[in-house]
Amino acid sequence: MNKINLMLTEANGNLSKEKRMINDAIRAVEERVFQKLQIDWDVDLLVTNRLRDIIIPEDGVGGRAISSDFAELAIDEGRATENLISEILAHELCHAARWGKNDEWASSLLDNIICEGIATYFEAKYAANREERTVFIKTVLSRSDDENMQILKRLQDQLGLSSYNYNDIFFDGNNKLPRWSGYSLGYYLVKKYLEITGKKIEDAFADEYGVFKYNLEAVLVA
Repeated sequence: MNKINLMLTEANGNLSKEKRMINDAIRAVEERVFQKLQIDWDVDLLVTNRLRDIIIPEDGVGGRAISSDFAELAIDEGRATENLISEILAHELCHAARWGKNDEWASSLLDNIICEGIATYFEAKYAANREERTVFIKTVLSRSDDENMQILKRLQDQLGLSSYNYNDIFFDGNNKLPRWSGYSLGYYLVKKYLEITGKKIEDAFADEYGVFKYNLEAVLVA
């Protein structure tokens, strides 16, 4: 049976007492996500409290997928909970699953917005029935379609570019863009794609960027 292989950095002892909680979060995700996304390979997961730069301060957890079989989670052991860890891990495993099924490289801002939108939509669905969810996903879900369309208009002339301010667009925002704009717009575009195609996210997560853009053409020029 394919599984997540946990690698925990605990030389300083800070994560040792959280080991059971971390394991419980991992197994909960493994049981649901591997089947949903048809992950038929092992995934190595590094969990650490050393990568503070990727932690969402309000949530005490952050992550990044490096490849189809390797991801990293950073946690603040004083704030992270089982629910928040599993939610972020579901997001990163969606990236890993996509890369395992489709090794297409994101070559433009729009590609990256779609890529993050896929994982964000899957994360939102994973945590849909929970009271405890990340500030990240609650912020994304609180934005209206009109607000996302405003973000789209502000980014319209950059969508085809391969060089852009990633931090401003996807993380911190600026005087024109709210925090997490790239993720929020991506979620909106993926939501529209699923409406147009009649697919579910577990059927669409590995679709090519060109297929997304073809179906979203009317939305992107609105």
